[in-house]
Amino acid sequence: MDCQYRMYVPSSREYLPPPLTWEPCTSDFGPLPFNCRHIKMDWPSLRPPPYGLGGMHTATVDSNGRVVLLIRKVYERNGPTRMTAFMSLTVEADGPVRQALWTDYALVDSNFVNVGGHLLAPGKSSGSLAEVRGGHLYRTATFGGDDTLLRPPILYDRLQTDPNSTTVWAGSDFYYTGGHQLRVFKWDGTDMGVAAYDSPAYSPMQWVGPTLLFAYASSPYYEIVRWTEHDGTRVLIGFGSDYSKGAGYPGSDGKDLVWLQGENRDDDSVRFPVAWVMTSKFSTNASEIQPRKLTRWPQSHVSATDPAQVGCGHAALSYSVGWPKGTEAGMLIVRLSDGVSWKLVSPSPPTGHMWVEPIAITCNEVFARYKGHAYETIRRVRLDSLGPGTPPSELVW
Repeated sequence: MDCQYRMYVPSSREYLPPPLTWEPCTSDFGPLPFNCRHIKMDWPSLRPPPYGLGGMHTATVDSNGRVVLLIRKVYERNGPTRMTAFMSLTVEADGPVRQALWTDYALVDSNFVNVGGHLLAPGKSSGSLAEVRGGHLYRTATFGGDDTLLRPPILYDRLQTDPNSTTVWAGSDFYYTGGHQLRVFKWDGTDMGVAAYDSPAYSPMQWVGPTLLFAYASSPYYEIVRWTEHDGTRVLIGFGSDYSKGAGYPGSDGKDLVWLQGENRDDDSVRFPVAWVMTSKFSTNASEIQPRKLTRWPQSHVSATDPAQVGCGHAALSYSVGWPKGTEAGMLIVRLSDGVSWKLVSPSPPTGHMWVEPIAITCNEVFARYKGHAYETIRRVRLDSLGPGTPPSELVW
């Protein structure tokens, strides 16, 4: 790629970009009833502020309680045609930038390199460089390692015609590659074997320390699964031949486990008439899981495309009720001690504004992707500004 395209990294830490700046969230649809901030858009773009981010944005909470974000700023300028550049940052929410990669301005409908991120874990990051030729993906290189490396090493470099996946999802101790096989590696390249076959049926996936936590969703089985170096892949929460029940949408901070559990399903249906938000203390041993119901869940399915975010005795999950033809979608924040919850509701269609997914939760705030007119920003909301909350018995959908 170096012969045809420009990719820049700083030669030393003194040349890293400045930290993020946060400002009060815009209130396009009336005053916000909670304390909210978003990333200030202080870079040139043709997108409407503050929606200057594009691609996949993730976050992690490190051992010191600091939220670390992986974001991609989209730079745009007009010329004979619109020119676009990208800056991918691994950056503390309230601290310095740890990594930065820059691709120079190019026509996005011709030949260019697109930089994107995949996943963060405490101390680690991974991302990709996608080469586009004639508007079509031609080649992908994946990089990853310590999140302070200015020039992270390339792990895989493959043409799009290669059947092997180049997607790398970082964990602190291991990473895994996607595709039809979910294969785990140590960061020194040691192959730990396949954690799952037919991996498109497994979603979402989340590293919990050295444990890979995910869900299997292929009717009639809906189960929570985990992988460890010690004994490989095992069902953590499942119901055997009782197809009336199912579990999915797991998340954990290593202390608490949260998931969705459906009940009362007919054998030939993919929907659960009743669903709950569940919790237990986290364990990799199925016999030690002690399920406890927190509150009702509005949807009739228990699968999801993103992991639930769990931290400091709270969980955050994205939901929709008949969206987009229905009336409500957003995020549900649940307190694990008593099931009291708060809803952050997206403006109804066709505004184009919505909460996309939570990406981190701490003792004080929830961080989430927020979309406006097909573009994105990151919002952070103080938990103590949400009010007293709604007891489980009073939650109305």
